[in-house]
Amino acid sequence: MLQPSNLIVTRTSNGYHTMTYLEHIRRTKRLASALSKHGVMLEDRVATLMWNSALHYECYHAIPCMGAVLHTLNLRLGPVDLGYIIEHARDRIIFADADKLDLLAELDKSIMAKVELLVCVGEDGVPAKWQLPQGLAGVNAIDYEEFLSSGSPDFAWPVFAETTTLGLCYTSGTTGKPKGVAYSHRSTYLHTMMMVGADQLCLHGYEVVLPFVPMFHVLSWGTPFAMLMLGARAIFTSRFMDPGTLVNMMLDWKVDISMGVPTVWQGVKAHIEQVGLEKIRPGMALKKLTCGGSAPQPALMRWFFDKLGVEFLQGWGMTETNPMGSFGLRVAKHADKEKSVDETFKNVVKAGIPLPGVQVRIANPDNLDIDMPRDQPGELLVRGPWIIQEYFDIDTPDKFHNGWLITGDVAKLDDEGAIVISDRSKDVVKSGGEWISSIDMENLIMAMPGIDTAAVVAVPHARWDERPIAVVTLAKDGSSENLVERVREHLSTAFAKFQLPDDVLVWEAIPMTTTGKLDKKVIRAKLKEQNYVLPSERPPQSKL
Repeated sequence: MLQPSNLIVTRTSNGYHTMTYLEHIRRTKRLASALSKHGVMLEDRVATLMWNSALHYECYHAIPCMGAVLHTLNLRLGPVDLGYIIEHARDRIIFADADKLDLLAELDKSIMAKVELLVCVGEDGVPAKWQLPQGLAGVNAIDYEEFLSSGSPDFAWPVFAETTTLGLCYTSGTTGKPKGVAYSHRSTYLHTMMMVGADQLCLHGYEVVLPFVPMFHVLSWGTPFAMLMLGARAIFTSRFMDPGTLVNMMLDWKVDISMGVPTVWQGVKAHIEQVGLEKIRPGMALKKLTCGGSAPQPALMRWFFDKLGVEFLQGWGMTETNPMGSFGLRVAKHADKEKSVDETFKNVVKAGIPLPGVQVRIANPDNLDIDMPRDQPGELLVRGPWIIQEYFDIDTPDKFHNGWLITGDVAKLDDEGAIVISDRSKDVVKSGGEWISSIDMENLIMAMPGIDTAAVVAVPHARWDERPIAVVTLAKDGSSENLVERVREHLSTAFAKFQLPDDVLVWEAIPMTTTGKLDKKVIRAKLKEQNYVLPSERPPQSKL
């Protein structure tokens, strides 16, 4: 094992809990042994409902390495979707943090009755103090440490085929029921090798890594496996996920690299500005931030670079791609060395260059066998060694085409061969037969002073089929005065007149998905519920 004395750190209510990788491997073997003694067999599903922690890290190591399937459950889901996923996956055992037992108690009793064992997990380094809620009465439950003690530290890892299933994650279900995505040991190994590559995430064994992206979301983008491969110092937030705590952890442990969605880094930026950049900058060792989930604002990336010297890395992917499909670096090619800083930032705004082994096509949406001309948008199709060709235990032929995954993204390939995402196909605004990119418009609106968050959605129009409107939240110093005119004027430098939003609505909060993305499905439903009508479609008011 690499770096047996290196530390694994978890934030707790009492400060920090630490263990070495040597302790980790001993406990991991005990856990694998305990699962084996319980009768867990090859490719049985073992679920986790846990925050990012050293104990979850043990599950990441033990469950797949003893031949079972690591099934990470999204602890931000509601009881209906969560219950469906547990039942569909046929989970035999669930490891759950004690503060998530109430969520399991909300599930239909018939679902938990099929689960053989519930392993209740206390805080790292703190004796478990948990009690089963009434809704879990009759469920067979045991404490994590007690379960661990039943295993042997001398457990020998079994040998099995590389095609054996390693992990199982479910999509967010924004367009229907959540769908299961299974990853093999082979695909995950190849994906992990890619992550430590120089032109990708470029993780090093000497770095301190804080994966803020949840371990229940697409296997934390594969970061835990990369850290295990290198023996890198791992810093986990547990349930303490506010921007202030995150910044303090970065300072306390001299974090080199962290991963998260744009809304996280927007919150970190706001916290640093509130505390004072001059107080934070001297103790900050941060060098890289990896962003995914949605496109980050150019102004946000430039702020971290200019104020803290932090490089932004943008990755594109989805649950179905394990999840990385492409990566954008500021300086990626020899020619980039001769460019100005402003020019190189154009590289990070894109979704990046397809990763080695990943093939992409931009297809005609009306005929997926026909490729679109270079620099013209179309349906993004991908395939590769870690990209799925089917969903778990469900037939969805409309999601695949002749071995290619239909991503649902509208994109183009530029002259550099980089992927430029225009929109999700379900979110793109189609007005008068022309596509309008909501993502580009959102980023430009959020670059305006006084705007915090922006979402652009399509609204029905009698003549043009659809028209775009923007829904925004204001910053503390923001004003709604003449907002429609100001937004349209700001956008007019980058968008044609017909593309400008017909209206701008100010909401107190914009709905987000459990993975930190704009939930446009909920936004559209809310507008429909409010009987929203475009200004141009409203009946004229009487002047009497």
